[in-house]
Amino acid sequence: MENMKSILIVDDDKLLSDSLKLVLAEEGYHAVVAHSGEAAVEAAKKEGFNVMVLDLMLPDMSGIELLRMFNKKYPETGFIICTGFASLPTAIEALKAAAYDYIIKPFNVDHFKLVIERCINKQELIANNKYLFERLEREKYKLEIILDVYNEIAAIYDLDDLADMVTGKAVQLLEAEKASLMLIDDESKELVLKSAKGLGKEKVSLRTKVGELISGWVAQQGEVLLVRDIDEDPRFRSYPKNKRYKTRSFISVPLKVEKKVIGVLNVTDKLSAAKIFNEEDIRYLSLIAYHTVAQIENIRLCERLASIAVTDPLTGMFNHRYFQEQISLEIMRSQRYGHTLSLIMFDIDHFKEINDKNGHLAGDRVLKQAANIMRDNIRHVDILCRYGGDEFVIILPNTDMEGSLVVAEKIRKTVEEQEIKIEEEGKEKSLKVTVSGGVAGYRDGLSKADFLNRVDATLYKSKVGGRNMVTGYK
Repeated sequence: MENMKSILIVDDDKLLSDSLKLVLAEEGYHAVVAHSGEAAVEAAKKEGFNVMVLDLMLPDMSGIELLRMFNKKYPETGFIICTGFASLPTAIEALKAAAYDYIIKPFNVDHFKLVIERCINKQELIANNKYLFERLEREKYKLEIILDVYNEIAAIYDLDDLADMVTGKAVQLLEAEKASLMLIDDESKELVLKSAKGLGKEKVSLRTKVGELISGWVAQQGEVLLVRDIDEDPRFRSYPKNKRYKTRSFISVPLKVEKKVIGVLNVTDKLSAAKIFNEEDIRYLSLIAYHTVAQIENIRLCERLASIAVTDPLTGMFNHRYFQEQISLEIMRSQRYGHTLSLIMFDIDHFKEINDKNGHLAGDRVLKQAANIMRDNIRHVDILCRYGGDEFVIILPNTDMEGSLVVAEKIRKTVEEQEIKIEEEGKEKSLKVTVSGGVAGYRDGLSKADFLNRVDATLYKSKVGGRNMVTGYK
């Protein structure tokens, strides 16, 4: 019944209409008979028809009047006018009213069946053309979104901005409600949420272990996952029901660099009537994922290059070049907003002797350990730089000299208490190290050179005063 073509015969001649119904049934059609315009309207309300055969003269209205009314409501239906009172004007009027054909009674049954078949074929052709046109329009719309992604993505050099753009385009492209992008943290080996669209204030897992939950499963397997119904999918029968999702269908695409998975792009809650994702959605989302991965690699490469440019390769702290840039910025902020600003400069005591006696590898280990101690005893907003050789400098925004002296003394004491492990002739031994420090606070009107001279002078006082001490500028 579902695949049968339905035909409505509207004719007040009961004998003829019943005969036509039998003829059409023999041809495999589902036929319904109505003997008036009103009855035809009621029949059309109950079910849809591929073809309507309308008598020109009906008891309550004309067939052309009924045709015009039906054509407005059911434009995809084919209409055939039949009459025993044929005239050229009525034939023209019927064709103008969108009738497919005009049959004169009495008519040949074979001719009638042929007209019905051709009318259905024409309607199917029109429907197919309409479907293809709509599909082309949809393809065009989606390809325009992908083109926008290509154009926008190349100009983004921040991972958070990239993730926001990609998830926004993903929900638009797949006509969905929610999307999220997660990247793998190389240290913790966890998926970390970078962006989530459409989730509102709902609780979102910020971190997921690889192998756990759906995103973790995709990251571990490295395969695209299309789930049409999570309740029926054997891979997730034991998976807890997630009340965050409105539908049971979703897509998860791994972000891969060659064979290495670096993240996962998820899309859920399809907004279409079917509410089910399909292979076409995978194809579109994979196109976005491909270019997302390429840009992530570009961003990370730029970050590595930028880090190399401003980072000391031995200690991993900022280098002298970065210090010069940042101290200039902090001085400008201090001048503009009246914030306090201080500098601490450290020098490792007897460093040349350490190198001469224990070798440069031991000296390198001392520099690394001292740098780590300094880093662990300052705030995130403070800036630790290797100034040169065995000297380190710390920029402390919004800190006066008294506060900086406390920090410097804490670092000095911690270094003194630590034992640094070094190797000598294949054996491990402990080495005691001390540092000397100088502290200076910024005063409005002071130049950068004078500021640096002050902290350098206080460090010098600590060195000549006996080392392993901190001196503040007076």
